Amino acid sequence: MIAAVTAEIDGPDGWLGRALGPQTLELSLPCWTYDFLPLPFPPLIEVTGLTYLDVDGVEQTLDTADWSNDSESVWLSRKWRFPALAKQPDPIRLRYRAGYNGVAVKDGGTGPVPAQVKQAIILSVQHIQSLGAQNLFIRADEVDGIGRREYTVSDQAGAVIRKASERLLSGLRRYV
Repeated sequence: MIAAVTAEIDGPDGWLGRALGPQTLELSLPCWTYDFLPLPFPPLIEVTGLTYLDVDGVEQTLDTADWSNDSESVWLSRKWRFPALAKQPDPIRLRYRAGYNGVAVKDGGTGPVPAQVKQAIILSVQHIQSLGAQNLFIRADEVDGIGRREYTVSDQAGAVIRKASERLLSGLRRYV
């Protein structure tokens, strides 16, 4: 259940727009448009390759002196000039590792997965577990002399849990 909930929000297939666990990603671009490349699905752990196809269709690798990065973007050097590109779909490729790697930011890492992400995942998993624990067709179950058990109507509970999870994650959401 944890994996299913995490997959719903994590990386390219998730709605959060952020990489949670370390993963290798590739950004393909059709042309040079800016002197910086905003990365979908931060935080950036490392750039593993920045290449382009030249006019002859030969792959060229940018030297590390031609770019720098922060946790969410790659910046091209002011001295570097945009070369002509091959007339092919997406001739620019940026390969990178992204996600929270558990290494402290002060030590060059991206830190642990934020607490609000963990809490949102826990909340969603608890909701899934509760769906299997209750009869969705009964709102209350009463046995004379024993007691009464009230069930939360699952649609209402699900809406409350989804809203709480979205609030927990809203500060981290990236729109790509």
